[in-house]
Amino acid sequence: MKIEEIPVSKCSKGDILASDVFNESGVILLAEDTVLNEYIKDRLIDIGIISIRVYSPPESSTDNKISYMEFRKSYKNTVLQTKTMLHELAAGKPLDYKKVSFISDQIYKNICENSNIIRCLSEVRDADEYTYTHCVNTAFYSMLIAKWLKLSDYEINKAIQSGLLHDIGKSKIPNEILCKTGALTKEEYEVIKQHTILGYQMVEDIDDIHIDIKSAILLHHERIDGSGYPFHASSHSMSLFSRIVAVADVFDAMTSDRVYKKRKTPFEAFEMFQVIGIGMFDSRILRALLNNLSAYLVGSNVKLSDSKIGEIVYVPLQNPACPIVKVSSGYLDISQENVIQILSMI
Repeated sequence: MKIEEIPVSKCSKGDILASDVFNESGVILLAEDTVLNEYIKDRLIDIGIISIRVYSPPESSTDNKISYMEFRKSYKNTVLQTKTMLHELAAGKPLDYKKVSFISDQIYKNICENSNIIRCLSEVRDADEYTYTHCVNTAFYSMLIAKWLKLSDYEINKAIQSGLLHDIGKSKIPNEILCKTGALTKEEYEVIKQHTILGYQMVEDIDDIHIDIKSAILLHHERIDGSGYPFHASSHSMSLFSRIVAVADVFDAMTSDRVYKKRKTPFEAFEMFQVIGIGMFDSRILRALLNNLSAYLVGSNVKLSDSKIGEIVYVPLQNPACPIVKVSSGYLDISQENVIQILSMI
């Protein structure tokens, strides 16, 4: 797609940023792929940004709608294939790497469909299918993070397979524990925690699977502060791919419905990463997720705690947990609100 630099004053609603926007101090204000609106345009003018780079012409809404429907169909097929693979593992069959490679290729072919990926992963939240959708979603988020980190195509594929396979050990966990609707006992939780080791054992002797992927399966619940499991490993023991999957896994888990809990909004997940997760997860990977994912939340509709419906018009990258929301009476800065909060995405 063609890129051109135009004056901010001549930007139109719906224009898409072709590169990040920084202030005079080098602080990033807007991420590439942010869809412009009147609020963003006015703020850029207020702080003295003269021109920006945008894609020209922007994709039409009709093209996006068709593309999204095609993507959603492909996504559902990928979940079905993953479900079949996990059922075979639960039945005692060995992992078929050809199937893994095929599924990961189906995911990779959508690498340029950022907006469709994020929209679909936000909408398709069947709690009963969580085990299967979570593997696929984690693979997609891992792919996006790897892309945003500007890794090579080869490394992006490793990230996809790491996300896809990270929870295969759960196929060996008894269903009565894995699908329990109530709180797990301490003993049951210890059984669940074994899935990392069980998963690693399932792939340990498969030469086609790269050691980085095996490491991600084993270590995706480790944390850089040593608080994770199964080994309480220190940061230097975690590979790049185990760090990527750690973030992708937690973000999808938090924003998904499960049989025992309702999903949180992306903004609640952002807050957790900023407050609690800052010492637990790789900061470079967190920045890649928060800075880039926030661009695709602009334009989303949300339900507020006062029952009103609002539209996200800006997500400040220095505080992505507190976006600016447009309502009928004007704009709400969530960071300044003591009472009104975002309840859910619509």
